[in-house]
Amino acid sequence: MIKLRKLTICLSMLALSLITTTASADETKKDRLIYSLDTGMGITGDRGNVGTPLQQDYDVAIRINDKKFVGMTIAAVRVPMGEVENISNLKVWLSKELKLETVNGKKTNVPDVLSQDVAMTKGWIEVPLEHPYTITDEGIYVGYSFKMDKLDDTNKRPVRITTELHEGGLFLHTSRSYRSWTDVSDQCSSLLQVELDGAPMYAASVLPGTTTYFGATGRENSVTFYVENHGATGVKSIEYAYTYDGKNLTGSYKLPTALSSIYGVTTSFDVKLPSVENKNYYPLDITITKVNDNDNEDEEKQTSSQICIFDKLPKHRAVLEEYTGTWCGYCPRGYVGLAAMNRLHPEDFIALSYHNSESADTPDPMEVMPGEYFPSVITSFPGAWVDRAYEVDAYGGFWASSKDLGIETVWQAVCDMLAEADINVGATISDDNSTVTATATLNFPLKIDNAKYGVEYVLVADGLTGTGQGWDQRNYYANGKQGKDFSEPEFKQFVEGDSYVSGLKFDDVAIATTRLTGDNQYLPESIEQDNDYKLTATFNLNKVRNTQNQPIIQDIKKLRVVAMLIDYNDGTVVNAAKTGYFADPAGISNVNTNGNFEIKAIYDVSGRKLDAMQKGLNIVKTVDGKTTKIFMK
Repeated sequence: MIKLRKLTICLSMLALSLITTTASADETKKDRLIYSLDTGMGITGDRGNVGTPLQQDYDVAIRINDKKFVGMTIAAVRVPMGEVENISNLKVWLSKELKLETVNGKKTNVPDVLSQDVAMTKGWIEVPLEHPYTITDEGIYVGYSFKMDKLDDTNKRPVRITTELHEGGLFLHTSRSYRSWTDVSDQCSSLLQVELDGAPMYAASVLPGTTTYFGATGRENSVTFYVENHGATGVKSIEYAYTYDGKNLTGSYKLPTALSSIYGVTTSFDVKLPSVENKNYYPLDITITKVNDNDNEDEEKQTSSQICIFDKLPKHRAVLEEYTGTWCGYCPRGYVGLAAMNRLHPEDFIALSYHNSESADTPDPMEVMPGEYFPSVITSFPGAWVDRAYEVDAYGGFWASSKDLGIETVWQAVCDMLAEADINVGATISDDNSTVTATATLNFPLKIDNAKYGVEYVLVADGLTGTGQGWDQRNYYANGKQGKDFSEPEFKQFVEGDSYVSGLKFDDVAIATTRLTGDNQYLPESIEQDNDYKLTATFNLNKVRNTQNQPIIQDIKKLRVVAMLIDYNDGTVVNAAKTGYFADPAGISNVNTNGNFEIKAIYDVSGRKLDAMQKGLNIVKTVDGKTTKIFMK
C-alpha cells in the first residue's frame, strides 16, 4: 500500500490512520447537521477547561462565518456546562456583533438578535430556540452566559474547550479577568454545538492527503483519500467514481465506524488502482457519488490529484530522533524504545539520540549541543520526532503513557510512506584515526525542478558508558512505581532497578552533525531522473567534544554515520541511511601493513566499486598497488 509522503492535512491525519476518532452518536441528532469545533482530530483534539479561578460571571461565544452555512437555520444550541456547581442565570444568545453596555454600573453583554433563559443542569444542555435564526452572509455569533454564585473546586475553570484551533473558535468576556471581549481562538476552541436545519441530508467531500501520490509499475497500487462529512445523517458508506490511465472506474467503502452528523469529521479510505507499465505522472480524478446509498448532495464531492509511477519505489527508512538526559526520570522510555527497535529492526531502524543537561551544575556527559540547537522544538523531556514531521513518544508512539511499544506502529506507518529518492551512505576513517569521510549517494526516480534538497550527516556513537552521577540514569520506573507490565524486556532493568541506574551503555548518540558545522551538502535545483548524485562530508574527530569541552569518543570501532536527505521547503527528512561500524584500518587483522595502506578503491566480490567497506567480503586496493581481501562482520 502506498502512503503519502507530503501530508497537507496535518499530523492528526496520521493519528487517524492508526485510530479512528469520531464524535459519539449520542451527542448528535440524525436529522440535523451539527456545527462543532470539536471534530475529533486525533491527538490534537484533546478536551479540557479554561477560565480564571475567580468568582466572576462569564460570556462565551463562537462565530459562524463560513459561506457554506448561509441559508441554514439555527434550530438549537447545545451548551457544554460539565459537572459544575454554583452556576445560575444561564442564557443562550445570538448576536451579529459582540457588544458590551454598562448596565447598573457593570459592563454587560447585549446580544442584538436573541437571548433566551435556560434551566441550569449539569452536562450537555440542549436548548431549542424559541425563534430559530437563518444564517446570512453577515455571519453570526452564538454564545452562552452565566453567573457564578460562589467559587468552588468545580467551577474554577468552567468553560469547556477543545485544543483544536479554528478561526472564531472562542471569544471570552468575564466580569473580572476579561473585561472586554477577547478572541482566544489561537489557543483553543469552545465545545459549544449548534444544530442546523436546512442542511443537505447526504453530503460528503473528498480530500486528498497530497497533490501527488506514488506507485510502481507492473503492480496494483493503492492510495489513501479522506472523506469528510457535510450532511445531517453522517456517513456510513460511500460510493465513488474515478478516472485513471484513461479508464473510468468505480468503488465503494463501508466505514467500520460511521462518521457522526458533525460537520467536518473525517476518516480515510483506500482506492485501488490498476497496474500500469510505463513510468510517468498519471492524473487521478475522484468523485464521491453516493453517501449512505443516496446521491451525494455536496458541492465539493470531487477532487483531482496525480499519481507518480516509478519503475522501482525507493526504500524509505524513517528517522526517530530522541531527546533525552540522564537527569530525566521518565527518559528510560526513550532508552527502551530505541533498544527494542534496534532489536526488532536492526537493518532499517535509524535513531539519533540527542542528550541534554539539566543545568551547568548537573551536566549530561553526552550533551554535544544546547537544546536551542536541536533540529526540532522540544518543550519537555523525554521528546521525540519521526522524520522531523511527527511528534511522538519514543516508546509509546502517539500515546505517551502507553506500556506497549507504540513507536513501532508509528515508525512503520511513516516508512510505508513514499520517499522521493533512494539514499545510501558509506564512510571511511583515515589512517591516523583523525577524520571520518562520509559519502551519500542519492537517486531520484523522476526529474524534479526547483528542488531544495540537501544532506545532513550525523556522527553517531554506540556503547557510550561511564561512572559517576552524570552517567547514572535517573529512573522514575524504579520498583514498579509506574507499573510492571511493559511489553518490552528492555524495561526490566528499570522496573526492577533503583531510582538511579548505573552501568548503562548508551547507543545511537548523536555526537556531531554537519548541520552545526555548516558542512551540509546540497543538491542542484534541477534534479535529473535516475542520476546518481554523490555528496561528501568530513568529520574531524579531534574536534568532537561535549558541551563541557571534553572528548566524547570512547571507541572509534563503535562509530557510525547517518545521512539524511532534507527537504528544505519544510525541514522534514525525506529519507535516510546509515553505515555500519568503520574500523581502524591499521587494526584490521590479516592485513599486510608493510607498505602504504592508504585505500585507493574498494570493490565487492562482483567488482562493483563501493564508497566504503560493507558487511561481508571486500576487495581493497591500496595506493602502493596491492590488493587485499578484508572480511567485515
